[in-house]
Amino acid sequence: MAEPLTPEQDLLAAELALGVLEGEEQAQAQRLSLADPAFAAAVDAWRTRFEPLGEGFAEVTPPDLWPAIEARLGDRDTASHVRQLRFWRWSALGSGTLAASLAAMLVFAPAPEPVTVVREVVRAPDTMAVAQLGGEAGASLAANYDPGQGALRIRAIAMPQSELAPELWVIPADGVPRSLGLVSASGTTNVAVPARLRALIVDGATLAITMEPVDGAPHAAPSSAPVAVGRISKI
Repeated sequence: MAEPLTPEQDLLAAELALGVLEGEEQAQAQRLSLADPAFAAAVDAWRTRFEPLGEGFAEVTPPDLWPAIEARLGDRDTASHVRQLRFWRWSALGSGTLAASLAAMLVFAPAPEPVTVVREVVRAPDTMAVAQLGGEAGASLAANYDPGQGALRIRAIAMPQSELAPELWVIPADGVPRSLGLVSASGTTNVAVPARLRALIVDGATLAITMEPVDGAPHAAPSSAPVAVGRISKI
């Protein structure tokens, strides 16, 4: 089961939904949305909550209080303060009803447990590799790879019924399949890619699924044609 988002990750999801991120922060949040289904679901949930709040109300200009607030922050203006200030500054530029609704959601939400936030944990790696795998047998899978951790996550969307087990292969430019081990026929499997094979998970290489006996896995070579294949792309 995926771990729940931290308050900092949830705030980042809200900022992405509101469209207040810019430059590298926006790109990193978008990569995290692709890499983490829980984060992507949080972004969608925030968008759903925000969309109806401003309907039917005229836009008003609030008092220009932000320079005074920023001045009072002074040396305490850490990255966390800046992001929270930007989040609420954007909200205040909308209708008064929208700002009140957002405040009410925070007032009545359960207070989070105190946490120590490390900034880097909410950011996706600089380069992710993704692939969509499919085949004529109706198999459909999605994969993403974190090169920093050497971790590949593959999600089975649809798989043919079989007494055999799905085995994941990477096929680099030399055309020789290397087994990454068995994966689940349903749900998500986290695969720790061996250090000797990590250099093969590159842009343009192929991921493939074949149906293999459980005994003897990972196998030296596939025993049947793949039921799903897909090309790796870096983002």
